Amino acid sequence: MYHGDSFQAGQTDSTARLTATDLSNLRLETPAAPTHIGALLIIDAAPLVDSTGQLGLDEIRRRLELRLQRVPALRRRLFQPGPFLGRPAWVDDKAFDIRNHILGLPLPPGAGDAELLEAAEQLMGSLLHRSRPLWELWLITGLSRDRLGALLKLHHAIADGLAAVTILSSLLDFDARVPDPRPVRWSPAPEPRPWPLFVDNVSRRLTGVKRAKRVLMHPLRASATARATGGDLLRGLRGPAAPPSSINRRVAAGRLVRFARFDLTAVSTRAHAAGGKVNDVVLDLVAGGLRELLIGRGEPVAGLELIASVPVSLRAATDAGRLGNAVGVMTVPLDVGQADAQRRLESIVAATRRAKREQHPAHVQAFMAWLAAMPIAQAFIARQRLVNLFVTNIAGPPVPAYLLGARIVDVMPIVSPSGNVAIAFCAFSYAGCLYLVATVDAAACPDVDRLIAGAEDAWHNLCDATALVDGYELQDGTANRLTHAASSEQHPSQ
Repeated sequence: MYHGDSFQAGQTDSTARLTATDLSNLRLETPAAPTHIGALLIIDAAPLVDSTGQLGLDEIRRRLELRLQRVPALRRRLFQPGPFLGRPAWVDDKAFDIRNHILGLPLPPGAGDAELLEAAEQLMGSLLHRSRPLWELWLITGLSRDRLGALLKLHHAIADGLAAVTILSSLLDFDARVPDPRPVRWSPAPEPRPWPLFVDNVSRRLTGVKRAKRVLMHPLRASATARATGGDLLRGLRGPAAPPSSINRRVAAGRLVRFARFDLTAVSTRAHAAGGKVNDVVLDLVAGGLRELLIGRGEPVAGLELIASVPVSLRAATDAGRLGNAVGVMTVPLDVGQADAQRRLESIVAATRRAKREQHPAHVQAFMAWLAAMPIAQAFIARQRLVNLFVTNIAGPPVPAYLLGARIVDVMPIVSPSGNVAIAFCAFSYAGCLYLVATVDAAACPDVDRLIAGAEDAWHNLCDATALVDGYELQDGTANRLTHAASSEQHPSQ
């Protein structure tokens, strides 16, 4: 939760059960499709290296460990209770060792953007050890121009996008001169014993029975809810089906990451002028990128509408700092057949409004959590025809952040494709910039550069249509895109 000078992760009990949605992110994970999320940071390295240019990794570990008191979840591991003891839980890791979680990766001296993104791709491709707290922070050295790369890997079972921002920011400061927290002795709580777990499990089940009884006492309301839920699922499962496309094939190991950077004020101005939000412009740029990609592949795009899965936050304002997953899903058609970015934006604004009015994101997420527990889950997501791609939009800090006094220059979120959805976009706002990051299956989308170039062209098209070119920052005629090789939660305010 942002408090002006720091984020504070919500405090939770020393033993916390995973929700059904949390568990689904564990159950659907495979070696070829990890379900952790990531953030690649580019940092001004000067405050973190000594006079010889060496990174003091042990000192960085010591200082960052002081900040773990802000987010106890980073010292907790997965605990699997026995039969009749209920769902898995998070418990304090009595063997916690910061050296297992803050790690260094040296690149050849003078490494550039290509090498940094390639390193991030490789690091994101390996699973996190489930016997430890499910996170890692890799510090990547050797970059040119006195820069340092940092890659945070965080399992999706711990946090959705908004909660991940809370966790990341708990390790950061919002003033370069903020002193380190005072040391606080940490003593791990003991693992829960079987009897309390059994009692807790029975209590939760009785609560569920009581809740069901209260629902049945109001049959008309229960019937209306059932019809709404059933209608959502039938619409999702029967149609409109996502059209066949070359971007939908079973994902395998190997990812490519690309990003473009835009001025957030210009994007927001363009969105509001069209009666929409930042997320609508994000979807417009994504549609422009997809159009360019498919045309480059020689595929027809006339009249084509691809279906985007767009996560929607279900958090109340008072729950902003709570960890875990609290998202629903809605689907939005993207008019890839429309060449004009302005007209396409208008259609997306209308489609998003219609989706918000007619869809029930919580129902779809509940169904997916239930499906993840079924033996058919992997087969279903590998062949699904509900969506063509994922698009997430997350609001980050509006002001510059610092890692131990070192300014963070860029923040690029990385979310993973899965099932047969080979392209996943994540937009992230930070310190006046909007980053649009595409993470793709390397085999399904080796032409990812065309995808990002198409998104940039769509932005130019959109600005040219409204004489807004002066509203965003360009360097060398581009939107600051990294083009070399290297994986929404729609924020209410966007």
